[in-house]
Amino acid sequence: MKTLITVALLLSICFCLQGLDTKILTQLAHIKSSQAFNIKFDHDLVYTRNANNIWVYSIFNPWSPKLEAGFYSPFPIEDMETHAGNHLFVASREPTNQILSVDSLYTGSRIFFTQTILGDKLTREGATMYVADRFKGIDIVNIGGGTIREIVSTFSEKWGIKDFEAQYPYIYALNDFGLVAVDITDLQNPRSIATNYQLVDATCMAKNANTLWVGAGKNLFAFNVTNPATPIVVTNIRMTNEIQKLRVKDNKLFVALGRGGVKIFDIANPLKAEDINNIFFSVPVYDISLANDYIFVGLGKEGWMIYQYR
Repeated sequence: MKTLITVALLLSICFCLQGLDTKILTQLAHIKSSQAFNIKFDHDLVYTRNANNIWVYSIFNPWSPKLEAGFYSPFPIEDMETHAGNHLFVASREPTNQILSVDSLYTGSRIFFTQTILGDKLTREGATMYVADRFKGIDIVNIGGGTIREIVSTFSEKWGIKDFEAQYPYIYALNDFGLVAVDITDLQNPRSIATNYQLVDATCMAKNANTLWVGAGKNLFAFNVTNPATPIVVTNIRMTNEIQKLRVKDNKLFVALGRGGVKIFDIANPLKAEDINNIFFSVPVYDISLANDYIFVGLGKEGWMIYQYR
């Protein structure tokens, strides 16, 4: 009898440990010299921006990031994308916008090539750039090594796209009404295959395997998209603050919650997401980016931070 009780106790402990986070969060740096309402990591570089400025940092030494370049946009920046570690694409609503290098910040150690794109949201997969324009739809563009810009096709989705994920052969987009799935098996002939009009507050998303995570106000939804034509809600979690951004890495979901900090979920089982860790701040969190063992946190006017998570 004692043996059975001991075995049962050990099994219970094992199940409990599955929901615990064995990784340790360590703050490495807080950079206050540039604003970060949006933050992105690509090719060992961290890009941060506000409405009119972009700053680029190298993190060879993550305890002391080095400023590599600064750029100024005369017109408001809607979004930005990067490619190959030296190409910077900037979306703006102004067709004549030009991105200017800020000489007082530029250190001369790297050369960057900048291009402006008319649109609202950008995302890239390999050499294919997807450009969302609230007045026109989604352009699928071949950017080659970064210098070629050949429009492959345009999908007419005119309902104000707020966020989208492009993972061939599908695009998942959040518009003014809800979730749209687009089949891009044939890049020259994209076609809408599903719409869910119940997500009027949805603003951000992230995809992990066959699960699409969507932030709508304070609600976190998980959609099973094994069949993209019929997405099925499998999880709905109520947050304490409105969801600003979602990022996924290694079956972990990182949720930026404004003044609620960053919440980390284990989503290996999307039917039962486990709340495993939190990062609290005295200022709002606007964006996050992930790479290797690092978490990059955009804090708006308060700059940005690097955390090691291992």
